[in-house]
Amino acid sequence: MSDAATPTATIHRLTPLPESFWQGVMAAPWQYDLFQLLRRLDALGGERYPLGRAPLPKFEALRIGQTPSMAFAPSTLASASRRENSQLHDVSILSFGLFGPNGPLPVHLTEYARERLHHHQDPSFSAFADLFHHRLTLLFYRAWADAQPTVSLDRKDNQRFNHYLASLIGMGQPGQMEKGGLGAHARFTHAGHLTRHGRDPEGLEKILRHYFRVPVRVVGNVPQWMPLSERDRARLGAGRRNPRLGVSGFLGVAVRDVQHKFCLELGPLAADEYDRFLPDQPQVTALRDWVRQYLGIEYQWEIRLLLRADEVPAASLQGRGRLGYSAWLGLQPKAEPRGDLVFGGEPARE
Repeated sequence: MSDAATPTATIHRLTPLPESFWQGVMAAPWQYDLFQLLRRLDALGGERYPLGRAPLPKFEALRIGQTPSMAFAPSTLASASRRENSQLHDVSILSFGLFGPNGPLPVHLTEYARERLHHHQDPSFSAFADLFHHRLTLLFYRAWADAQPTVSLDRKDNQRFNHYLASLIGMGQPGQMEKGGLGAHARFTHAGHLTRHGRDPEGLEKILRHYFRVPVRVVGNVPQWMPLSERDRARLGAGRRNPRLGVSGFLGVAVRDVQHKFCLELGPLAADEYDRFLPDQPQVTALRDWVRQYLGIEYQWEIRLLLRADEVPAASLQGRGRLGYSAWLGLQPKAEPRGDLVFGGEPARE
């Protein structure tokens, strides 16, 4: 194996794997796949650098070599051992390398390396080849690991796909993912909707239904009165800015609009679900963050909560109902969901 002359190489390790793990590998190496072993070392070994990215071999906890053999590999690992007076572990593989029937070197060199190793106790040739095997195998593993979304979750310092997905939804710059109270993976789950150029009501409904696990319906074209600024109001004597009757003239200080406001109807909800979406609850903040994430701040919007018919409480002393939120006077004329509570989705501006 490589580095035979320096068995006491310093390993900068934070939380090493327990020795019982290595005992299992050394006892039955054929039960482990090479990439399975390397991934576990990468995720739980506590190394400073991911395998395949260390600037020097001393930052790596193992050395990988190949057993010279003409047999077709029955398993990826041939053996594993621990060096004396060192924390380094040697892992010998069969799956690929310079030697063997599938290796790039001529067959007689595999036979020569095996003869020197087993008949002359001379590992110099195979140890020299292991210098390349170690680096080649770790680079090959790193190329595989960097292309696997699940592997990128093993270490906090190697979450490449987080950046890929964040860039895909337009949030790849530093600090953008910290905006709002939504988690990164909540956004990544709905990357298919967030990457679309056209944002339709169906997309928002699907996101909110999946995230909150409650029925959601988007009601568009909600009427509202939009205030007119002083200079946009109709007045006589405005010269060329005079409004034209039936075209651009409006009487009053506001204009009726049905294009820039929508309503989110949540429900019918159970009583506990209803309480979670009252104006002062954290779920409303998450709902607001999702609307801003999906639509920005272009539209006005409001929330309407519908309480299930069998959950509607009558107002009573020491009851669970809250005045103005979840309490109704008298008996209900008929059993149907109540949706009297409507409030703005954005906080009121002072």
